[in-house]
Amino acid sequence: MRPRLSPILAAAAVLALLDGAGGPTAADGLAVPQDVRSISYFPARGGWTLMWTRFDAEAIDRDLARIAWLRANTVRVIVPARAFGYPEPDPAMSARLEHVVDLAARHGLRVQLTLFDWWHDYADVAGSRRWAAALLSEYAGDERISFVEVKNELRPQDGGASDWAAALIPFLRELTRKPVTVSVPALDPARDLHLLRSALGAAQPDFYSAHFYWRPELAAESLSAAAVAVAPLQLRVGETGYSTAIPYDVLPGVPASPSAREAQQAYYLRSLARVARRLGFPPIAPWVLSDFAPDAIPPDDPGVHGNRREYRFGLFRASGEPKPAAAAVRTIFSGGQSEGFFNNGFEQAVRDERDRPLPALWRIRPARGAAFARDVRMARTGGASARIDGAAAGTPPDAAFVIAPPDPGVQPGDRSTVTAFARAGPRCGQVRVSLRWFASDGRAVGRAQSAPLHCGTRGWQRLRASGTAPPGAAYVGLYLRAVRTVGTAWFDDVAYFCARGAGSS
Repeated sequence: MRPRLSPILAAAAVLALLDGAGGPTAADGLAVPQDVRSISYFPARGGWTLMWTRFDAEAIDRDLARIAWLRANTVRVIVPARAFGYPEPDPAMSARLEHVVDLAARHGLRVQLTLFDWWHDYADVAGSRRWAAALLSEYAGDERISFVEVKNELRPQDGGASDWAAALIPFLRELTRKPVTVSVPALDPARDLHLLRSALGAAQPDFYSAHFYWRPELAAESLSAAAVAVAPLQLRVGETGYSTAIPYDVLPGVPASPSAREAQQAYYLRSLARVARRLGFPPIAPWVLSDFAPDAIPPDDPGVHGNRREYRFGLFRASGEPKPAAAAVRTIFSGGQSEGFFNNGFEQAVRDERDRPLPALWRIRPARGAAFARDVRMARTGGASARIDGAAAGTPPDAAFVIAPPDPGVQPGDRSTVTAFARAGPRCGQVRVSLRWFASDGRAVGRAQSAPLHCGTRGWQRLRASGTAPPGAAYVGLYLRAVRTVGTAWFDDVAYFCARGAGSS
């Protein structure tokens, strides 16, 4: 373990900081670490303050090994001021923090320290500085610390919040000699970052952190606007995730089954990672390592405690078993591109609420009389296809398998193309592939569709739809459609291309 500062030297450092003028401004900022692959962490049976009050070093050690297996190099450790003792940290709590930092180092992980969680006493700048100095002065220049986040999800609209942050950011930078960041909530990060950057004046962090939890279709537009709000400072996606809880429903049409929700979680993270990479962001930082046990979230925050959604964001189940998202994050952190990972050949299966097989990742747009399945008896290539069955009276417009492509964000003028192979019997209605463009508020603003399948012919036919994103378009969706179908239509081997900025050429 690293030698500690003597009590005399530590006390002298605290007094010097508390008596100082507040430390450097943004002009004196520190180099921002670029290759940060971070996982937010609480134990499965000790969320938030319970991590520290139910301290279980053996469980933490096992979890840090999992984080290292994910190819992360940083663990986000959240330190609640009140639970640690305020304004004087409890020595036992300080020792627990040191133990976690040391365990992380043994697994080859650096620590992102997130301070002042569940904190709103913004008028107490002196007490905040006193607490931070007493807790962190011995970590000055410590190579085990990657950077410091002054506050999780600071809202600049809250009275005194920005002034408090402006007083703490340069203080923490001088105290720890580490880069300092601050994050904003996921509700409207571009707006909040603009407000915060303006309010902080000269006391800027070394970089900013945005949280994002919405549909991946909105990621490119939202994160691009957030990056503009803090430019030229860097922006990280400091927290993102997808809850596998049932009945929580982020994406309409995803079956309410564990396998379907867990497959969507992995797809969400891989899609968001691709968007972030295209925009030039550092790697995304998933929330959170593990699902939470029923008694693992304290009642201090009623928005979290008892909310089923909050218990199922983990990459691992509470039992320790990995979800598909764990392998996805390992691929992301290994630099894998995961081309064609939207199950375009329907080789991956999930089960629906009645335990029937369906293609993974593809959402269902239901229609009266229509049924959906993954068919292992019919395939153009590989071992399966997507099937839509009609009833005797046909399927009113219009049954479809739907998916957002891996990087669904578009701008007006981007040209998208979708192709697929399809086959059907002699009475197949209209079987098509389509593109639909949507504004950021979900309004449909344009469509392109293929010519219909020729019914009654044998074998697979290639369908193609192509078009240019119209004014107001923010994202695109892919549709495998069966309109007024009697009998069965099959789809296989879907491909998607987007020529960005191509216009109508």
